[in-house]
Amino acid sequence: MNKVPGHVIAVCLSSGGIPRFAVESGRLTERGFENDGHRYDEHCVPERAVTLFCQEMLDQFAPKTEPFPPGSVGENLTLAKIDLSELSPGARLRIGEVELRLEKKWKPCHAEDSVTGRTAPNDQQWQGFFASVLKPGTIQAGQEVGVLEADLSGK
Repeated sequence: MNKVPGHVIAVCLSSGGIPRFAVESGRLTERGFENDGHRYDEHCVPERAVTLFCQEMLDQFAPKTEPFPPGSVGENLTLAKIDLSELSPGARLRIGEVELRLEKKWKPCHAEDSVTGRTAPNDQQWQGFFASVLKPGTIQAGQEVGVLEADLSGK
């Protein structure tokens, strides 16, 4: 599906909410990343175990300002060279030993820079995904991301 494989820019965790902070690596279970909290109970379900967002969107989030760093919209995985807008629920991604299934499109309401505290609304309606974990394992920045199976209809 993907001509050029994508890669993980950052694994981001927090005690809950936005922003999340980049860490060296994270152990992913069927319920989500170990040591990652959630602000709302409805986020603590297997269909929302992982949130994904693209670095290319973070770079464009607030025009004419410094790009927002990974974790700014509350994503667990910041990816590059994977256009999530081209994928649909049911698509499967592989990152090392880990396998994810995209479950539902996710539109963050804003971004927050973890260093400066600067925020910006998601006026462009950038979307990421909630994903479930089919095969757990450890993920770290720099790992290749491949699309195993995808419906490219973007719905």
